[in-house]
Amino acid sequence: MKKSLAITGRMTQCVQLTYRTPSKTVQHLLPKGLELVTRGPWAFWNVMACRVEHVRPTGLPEAIGLNYQQVSYRLLTRAMNHRAEVVEGFTFMHSDVDSTAANLLGNRLSDMRIHPAKLTLKPTDCGFEIEVSNTQAGKSDLMIKAANAPAQHLQDSCFPTIADTSAFARHTPDGLAVEEREGARLLKVTRVQRQGAWVQTPLRIEEAQLGYFDSIDQARHAKLEWACRVEPMGIGWQSGLIQKTLMQPIKQIALMRAVG
Repeated sequence: MKKSLAITGRMTQCVQLTYRTPSKTVQHLLPKGLELVTRGPWAFWNVMACRVEHVRPTGLPEAIGLNYQQVSYRLLTRAMNHRAEVVEGFTFMHSDVDSTAANLLGNRLSDMRIHPAKLTLKPTDCGFEIEVSNTQAGKSDLMIKAANAPAQHLQDSCFPTIADTSAFARHTPDGLAVEEREGARLLKVTRVQRQGAWVQTPLRIEEAQLGYFDSIDQARHAKLEWACRVEPMGIGWQSGLIQKTLMQPIKQIALMRAVG
């Protein structure tokens, strides 16, 4: 069992990509107790590339903190706890980091599924470039080139307006995972507190190769809905918060209530 810990740091660079994908193509990736957040037939990936600095237990000085770069692939999910409260957040499917210490500590203290890699996050005069290499068998190597551009609404988007797309793509703070322990299904929540406004600048993706999507057969299903750069901010995590989850699916419970 991973222990609860309060951590603080600063996110100095961040790019986020929101992809839609048919929910039936990713449902099997989730543990029992979690459900996909959907719109019609679509589920959603959030791919986050960021540089974080001075990451340390809350209350300790910045000088002892870790600096590292990370790319994470997360599905938007929800669960219901024993109080019949619905909790929504991101479930990490895979992460790559360029720090051995962040790799070891992250897997011990979180559910980010972290793997070692070489990462480069580089702002350019007209946008941003991201590269991930040296991953296991190249399965999650990544290359993205993005340009600053006005937000555009896709003709086949599952969102009615660009404002709706932008609002939906805003960072959802909680991280969700499930642990089976002594016959009980426990929901593990990581709370995230932002120290500053969440300010998005739209990006246009000019080139993208996502090896992780290739490795799980998502490259032919996932379609980009939104890309943005996020302004720097302080950020804090409270990991390892435990809640019991209900066994019945949320959709089934909602249907039973409607019928009753």
